[in-house]
Amino acid sequence: MADIRGLDALDREVIQRGLCAACGACVSRCPYLVKFKGKTVKLDQCTVEKGRCYAYCPMTFFDESSASEAFLGVPHDETELGYSLEIVASRATSSDIAASGQGGGTVTSLLLTAMERGFIDAAVLTTALGENGFPRGIVATTPAEITACAGSKFVGAHTLTALKEALDRGFNRIGVVAVPCQVRSVRKMALYDLKSENLRDRLSLVIGLFCNWAFSARDFVSTLTKILGDRKVLKADIPPPPANMLNLETEAGIENIPLDELRPIIQAACQYCPDMTSEFADVSVGMYEGRPGWNTLIVRSEVGRRLVEAAVAEKRIETDVFPETNLGHLKQASLNKKRRLADNG
Repeated sequence: MADIRGLDALDREVIQRGLCAACGACVSRCPYLVKFKGKTVKLDQCTVEKGRCYAYCPMTFFDESSASEAFLGVPHDETELGYSLEIVASRATSSDIAASGQGGGTVTSLLLTAMERGFIDAAVLTTALGENGFPRGIVATTPAEITACAGSKFVGAHTLTALKEALDRGFNRIGVVAVPCQVRSVRKMALYDLKSENLRDRLSLVIGLFCNWAFSARDFVSTLTKILGDRKVLKADIPPPPANMLNLETEAGIENIPLDELRPIIQAACQYCPDMTSEFADVSVGMYEGRPGWNTLIVRSEVGRRLVEAAVAEKRIETDVFPETNLGHLKQASLNKKRRLADNG
């Protein structure tokens, strides 16, 4: 068992140092932690010596070997992208889903397949329709609720607060769509399961998103308010290099913001994350550089393989060969993130 500590240690090691990733794993499980305007806030002291807050936080510790053996069924792969069964290009066959989703709409299509085929009975997702403009986690149980969450949010959104709700509501086949830090948190929950909630079985599907960094939600909302006023954002996108832009589709047209203006509001935690492609998910999905309307899809586990095969068989997604040139670029980008962690010590 890892060296699991309590809230005081989490406060010292993570929160006070500004390293909280706003994953949401702790705030729904501890009466002394709350989310407030995109931040995790400690309200009071806690006497629990070994708490779920510390155990499930992605910024405290992570046993890559145990996670790989438990969820991928293989020893930890230390190469650029982690272990994979297959890497392909993919996109939704539905033009509506492809248009509303990020890249090619692959994640939404996989979730719809998972719900229809019984892989999951609920999905923990991130919605942009949160409190006071802050994205948040929700529990989706219908196709309409799933499709309404399509598209990237680009901020730490405390998504995993909704996982506690899904568990409390009694769902036993829960799917989670998560960025890499959240994927690690979910895997830690299943590994350590401090309250014996049968999490290894109940967390039945993890779809990981590619992520190099995320904005601080509080700073991002404040920045967009200054730039856009009361204009509503319909969709956000960060095209592959060399664009170096955040493209916002608003009710009044397109607004392009140089990323260099936004880099100061990137979460500090992202500088200490080595994982760009959600290496411990069942499947990982990201953008496809140079091919608009398509995603990169990495199949990692047997659960992920069965889901992708089902989605292809039902013609919800189509796949294509992923070129070696693009694979080389992806590996380099992932390696750069790992090197950034090494540089930060």
